[in-house]
Amino acid sequence: MKQFNFEITNINNIPNVLFEVQKLLAGTSYSAILFHVYSMCYEDDMLVEAQNKILQVFPDAYITGTSTNGDICDGHLADEGMVLAISVFETTTIETHLIACKKNGENEVGNKIKDIINSTLNIKAAEIFITLKTINSHTVLNIAETCNKDVVIFGGGSADTEISSTNTKVITNGSVCHDGVALVTYSGDNLNIDVHHAIGWKPLGKEFLATKIDGKRLYELNGIRAGEVYSNYLDIHADEDFFSNILEFPIMSKQHGFEVLRLPFSCISEDQSIILAADIDEGTPVQLSYGDPEVIQYDVNQLVKTVHNFAPQAIFLYSCGVRRLYWKYLINKETSPFANIAPVAGFYSSGEIMRMDKYIIEHHVTLIAISMREGGKAVVLPTEVSEKTIPMTDEEKIHSQISMVRRLANFINVTSAELQEANEQLQQIAETDELTGLYNRRMLDRLVHDALYRANKYNLPMVIGIVDIDDFKRINDTYGHATGDLVLKAISKAMYAEVERLPSSIFGRWGGEEFLFIAPALKLGNIIENIEIARKRVSSTEIEEVGIVTISVGITEFQTGDTYESVFDRADEALYDAKSTGKNRTCIR
Repeated sequence: MKQFNFEITNINNIPNVLFEVQKLLAGTSYSAILFHVYSMCYEDDMLVEAQNKILQVFPDAYITGTSTNGDICDGHLADEGMVLAISVFETTTIETHLIACKKNGENEVGNKIKDIINSTLNIKAAEIFITLKTINSHTVLNIAETCNKDVVIFGGGSADTEISSTNTKVITNGSVCHDGVALVTYSGDNLNIDVHHAIGWKPLGKEFLATKIDGKRLYELNGIRAGEVYSNYLDIHADEDFFSNILEFPIMSKQHGFEVLRLPFSCISEDQSIILAADIDEGTPVQLSYGDPEVIQYDVNQLVKTVHNFAPQAIFLYSCGVRRLYWKYLINKETSPFANIAPVAGFYSSGEIMRMDKYIIEHHVTLIAISMREGGKAVVLPTEVSEKTIPMTDEEKIHSQISMVRRLANFINVTSAELQEANEQLQQIAETDELTGLYNRRMLDRLVHDALYRANKYNLPMVIGIVDIDDFKRINDTYGHATGDLVLKAISKAMYAEVERLPSSIFGRWGGEEFLFIAPALKLGNIIENIEIARKRVSSTEIEEVGIVTISVGITEFQTGDTYESVFDRADEALYDAKSTGKNRTCIR
């Protein structure tokens, strides 16, 4: 078995990649060639075009894949676009199937998966990509797991760049499907597949019972409204920030004796019910859990050792998009060690699937590693990992997260008074602004330097903007500093909600009445509409005592050779333009 992985940022480059693969395979005979297509951003027509380009050069190829929350290529988070992971088998036989799901047709889909697996001769493994946001995956997988118990099963849920979005799809041999399953079967005596996972999240002490739940909608824990449990124990409320605040604290339960995590996506303020990523059976014992970076990394290191001992020729990583959100700029810390063993490809999903014992388990907030080889143990074949890391030490990167979760795990089971006290201590040590809860200037300064470093090194786009509250001195002088603080918090909340909609964008308090946003890897044309929406949103929000408060925004886009000073000079000049031409407007330099 041979594995070739390529990042594709423009589908017009696919023929060049395929030509390179042809050269690598010249004179080589193979039983099957399988293209995994992991796509973060392309629309249906472009995905069809990409598949057609593959089939034109390799008409005997099999294609499968999915939309993603991010692509993994040779141990790092790939640039926006797609990843082609090409598996060339010497003796293994491959078949791909696309099973569309009609309305309420989950039973039929589950039975088709089972029938295909059971009828495939000498089958060794089956891979499932499923649009679990649009169909009932619980029903599909429960039926599918009644298939041949000796078959290894693994896969993932299709995702979107916005992890909570339902606009997802699966891909198979020239087709794209938004409601269904892409299935791959692997057959042959010579194929060896090993599937293991890492979680790293640990339960907090108190146990609850899911006393009222309907499908993915959790109403009550221990007879208490589910949203109130998070509010009382973690000070996480049913507001627009619920999802971003909940990332570190999913619900942990057991399914057939195995630990699984269920992430709350949203909280309905009217009845405090919580929408989960997947079902939990009523009466199931559950616990709140927390993510400790050290524990997570330890679990991942153990997974790396397991994969290394298996000695694969190819590795596939299917990891939850929530882990990407959790680690942010440190995400490659999880995946890069695998590239020291063999070629690595994969994606960030909305759910991770693996057979455990005789059951097919749908995981969340989990990393699954699929190791493949034909024949005996392979010689370690490290991949040349391109420079994708931030120029900071690991200790600097991870320090604030370790402090937060350790302290949080300490005080979570004590009284609410102790909880509040510990929160205040965390705020003092974290790299955030105490008043607004946003990144502070020190953290923003570091992130700007990092973003500029990558923009210059890889010729990536980047946008920086400075936001200034109009006439803020008058507000402080007229209403007092307490009211000024209320204005700062209200403005920051309104702006944060819009800026965070942009992929990988960052918003924080620069100082005084100034805020800063960074949009790495995005062009100005991709964000200007969102920034204008944010500015208008602020201008239409009435703040108690003060009334309407407006903002001025100065924006600049990265130019080749930019330094820290040059990019800020332009942003300041743009802000000056906005201020001097009437305020309450956005100017660009």
